Amino acid sequence: MPLQRWLWRAFLRSAIVPLLFIELGFLAVYWVSAEIGYHANAAAVKSVADNYFVDVATREAAVIAETLHGIEGMTTLLVSETKQAFTLPYSPPAAEKARYTLRPDGSLVSRPGGARPSTYYSGVVPIGPQQIAKVWQTSQIDPVLRHIKEANPLISQVYLNTWDSYNRLYPAMDVNVYPAKMNIPTYNFYYEADAQHNPGRKPVWTDAYIDPAGQGWMVSSIAPLYLGSRLEAVVGIDITIRSMVKRILNTELPWNGYAMLVGRDGTFIAMPPEGEHDFRLKMLSEHQYTSAILNDTFRPDTYNILKRADTRELGKALFAAKRGRIAVKLDGIPHVAAFAEVPGPGWRLVVVAEENDIYAASRQLRQRVETVGLIMLGILVLFYVAFFMFLSYRSRAMSAVVAEPLRQLTAIMDRVGAGAYDDRFAGSEVEELDLVGNHLIDMNGRLAAAEERNLAQERQIARALESEREANESQRRFVRVMSHEIRTPLAIVDSCAEVMERRADTLTKERIIERAHKIRRASGRIQDVLSRLVRLLDILSAKQRAELAPLDLSALVVATCQEFGELADGALMLTTVDEALRVRGDAELIRQILIALMENAHKFSPPEMPIEVHARREGDEILISISDRGRGIPDADRPHVFDRFYRGSNATTTIGSGVGLHMARAFAASNEGQLDIGTAPEGGTCVTLRLPVWNDAPARPAAAPQS
Repeated sequence: MPLQRWLWRAFLRSAIVPLLFIELGFLAVYWVSAEIGYHANAAAVKSVADNYFVDVATREAAVIAETLHGIEGMTTLLVSETKQAFTLPYSPPAAEKARYTLRPDGSLVSRPGGARPSTYYSGVVPIGPQQIAKVWQTSQIDPVLRHIKEANPLISQVYLNTWDSYNRLYPAMDVNVYPAKMNIPTYNFYYEADAQHNPGRKPVWTDAYIDPAGQGWMVSSIAPLYLGSRLEAVVGIDITIRSMVKRILNTELPWNGYAMLVGRDGTFIAMPPEGEHDFRLKMLSEHQYTSAILNDTFRPDTYNILKRADTRELGKALFAAKRGRIAVKLDGIPHVAAFAEVPGPGWRLVVVAEENDIYAASRQLRQRVETVGLIMLGILVLFYVAFFMFLSYRSRAMSAVVAEPLRQLTAIMDRVGAGAYDDRFAGSEVEELDLVGNHLIDMNGRLAAAEERNLAQERQIARALESEREANESQRRFVRVMSHEIRTPLAIVDSCAEVMERRADTLTKERIIERAHKIRRASGRIQDVLSRLVRLLDILSAKQRAELAPLDLSALVVATCQEFGELADGALMLTTVDEALRVRGDAELIRQILIALMENAHKFSPPEMPIEVHARREGDEILISISDRGRGIPDADRPHVFDRFYRGSNATTTIGSGVGLHMARAFAASNEGQLDIGTAPEGGTCVTLRLPVWNDAPARPAAAPQS
């Protein structure tokens, strides 16, 4: 077993395992005690929440009852004012009388428009002077109707209905929505106030119904008006379901709850969109009046909490007590419903919230307890991870005192066996191991030094062999170049000599002179090539430098062009040279540069096209451009045209050695100049020699071009 593993197991047995059992025991005690405390606290929180939820429902029911009680008071006031109007004869102004029209169907109606109430006498009872007098008398309550409507934003309309189907309504409406010969006492907003339904003759509230006057679903506070023992009329104040829903929506309830109203018969009066979702209903707060309302229209059974299978238990609980709570499932989600009776109309206000929201406090308490436990467990895990890392570090440190030096010595011997020599030994705290390691490193150093000497000798021999190979290759190239350059003029010399030998007797003096000129030009070419090569080798080997002296470059360019024209058998030349171009340079080297560039242009230019030579001054430089109209240089060859012995891909059929441009660039550099190569304006190649102006020479205006 390795030393580190042995130390690690000893630490585990003696320290970590006992400490782990103690910590786990403490954690188990905490969780058990916390669970017991949670259940006790959760029961208390649940009881408080339930009582508070019921109190919320009771308080909100009382608020709604106060609002309804105020409307009932207005209903009582309206009865009193209307009864007084019935007992006082009254003749309204002519303008008021002009508002009424007796229609062919026997009904009396007010004209639409204006801010006064609308009037509808259906004609189910024939209209005579007595009925007309009733209309004039009741016009006295118009200000009361308007003031009641404006007193409470919940009120949608205020009206008077008589036993003989006379209706006076504020705000005014289009009476055409009423059915013909409408018998008003047959509607619930009239008969629920009669002696049979309301023997106490107090204001009562109707169930939800559709308003024949076009206001949609509503409930009404109605009260009877008796003249003596006869029920003369019923007054009413309407509240639309839409306004009731808005009132409920404005109620702020805890736990994201919502409130809804349930009527005396179990019919949903008003509920917000949340209730519509939970009870899978669409509250009928509006109504499309496609036809006249001929009789009472109430909500269907699906809107009755007592007649639905899924809400029957909730409905029974609502009407079994005046207040309370019940747990229900709505749309599969547990909810709690707290309810309270609305005093007066006998409705029930139901406040509903999800169980999770109500008991969130107790659940948060449990989550906090669990979070604390998890934090303790996490801290314990982190502690043991850190403790394990510390013990692991200590075991490695202790074993490294002995094991690491041994591993180093083994690695050193392996590297020596593989031919790698180094002195990487960190030493050891153990004296004997440190002594062995130092002796091994010393021996390793001596072996490495001997190996390095052998490698140095091998590298020296390799460099000598490479230099010899390069020298041989240069000699072979030089021989090939020289043989190529000299072969053509020698062939001319040989050809002329052969002709003179065979035709010595027949050749005229002029022919002999012509042959002699060819021989001299060929020999001159050979001499010029050899002279340029020797000068190039001297400059490249630093044996000789350019002899820079003040020089009339204009004269040199003109003379060189004339010389080349004679050597090139009358090659076409187009020369433009400015006057007084002066530089410091080596005249012979510059001449060699120009000859080399002209030869190169002559090789690649068509015979009928001239070689253009231009010499001019631009700023602090003198530019000598030599252009041909040949095929030009391919883009791929342009970076290599100045390399020694390089021939372009389109020059394989042209005589040349590939030394001319290389030599020209070397000569230009020795004269503090440079060569640029580009494309001529009319095609072909343009090579430009740039030389610095001699500063002691004043700039002069350019002379007329010479050709």
